[in-house]
Amino acid sequence: MTNLTNEQIEDIVDKVIKKVWERVLAFGLLLVGAFILISLEMSKARADEVKTTPKEFVENVVAVPGKVVNHFQNEWEDIKVYQANGWADMKAQFGRNKEQVINLFKKD
Repeated sequence: MTNLTNEQIEDIVDKVIKKVWERVLAFGLLLVGAFILISLEMSKARADEVKTTPKEFVENVVAVPGKVVNHFQNEWEDIKVYQANGWADMKAQFGRNKEQVINLFKKD
């Protein structure tokens, strides 16, 4: 069995670390390349699927204000229904609470 000096051990460790980092770097570059290729293919597929003509684009832009108004009108109606239900629940609960308080002070 031979005894290695500290310099020899450091040299061996440096070589091993260098080899490991080379493989990690190569694998990382391979992953990045694969990610880029997959992303490009997916974007190309999406671009082929969606073809908007300038006329359709203008029609969609012109329709936005009407859609916004409709959205807010629908929200306002939903709020009114929600509040009406809340008031009805509150009135029913108030009635029950009132009866309970009155029953506390009744003498049997």
